[in-house]
Amino acid sequence: MGNRWRRWIPGPKHGLPHGVVVYGVPGRPDPKQLGELLGRCDRLRAFARAHGFELAGSPEDLSLLDHANSGLGGPPRIGAAQAEAGLFLGSVIVATVAGAQWRLWPNGHPVVHLASGRDLDVAAMASDRVSKGAPRLADVYADAAAGSSR
Repeated sequence: MGNRWRRWIPGPKHGLPHGVVVYGVPGRPDPKQLGELLGRCDRLRAFARAHGFELAGSPEDLSLLDHANSGLGGPPRIGAAQAEAGLFLGSVIVATVAGAQWRLWPNGHPVVHLASGRDLDVAAMASDRVSKGAPRLADVYADAAAGSSR
């Protein structure tokens, strides 16, 4: 009986998706389609407007989000848009880092695939930023840009 259940339990490399999963799209979407699906981030854009800035899709926006999310002793302020923070981070990386593109893990979880072959689970990284305070979104971007050819 144990082996029968193992077939539907995600493997250790691509376990349960973190906050974001793509489903209901016929076939496997290509990276461009994924970018269109994942890049909207309406709640995150509303969060940014409420904090006095607009998101243009540039790496500089990530520092603004990091600063806006840094509450002084209180809970993180970006909470409701947490998953979208990861998607926005991924969208900025895909738009500005050579060779970066969206891809889906077998469990439907979107990640950014770098030219170096490395996958970045940007949703999990943004979740860690909100819950643990690190890594900063701007630092994740800098690492991806510096290591895109590693």
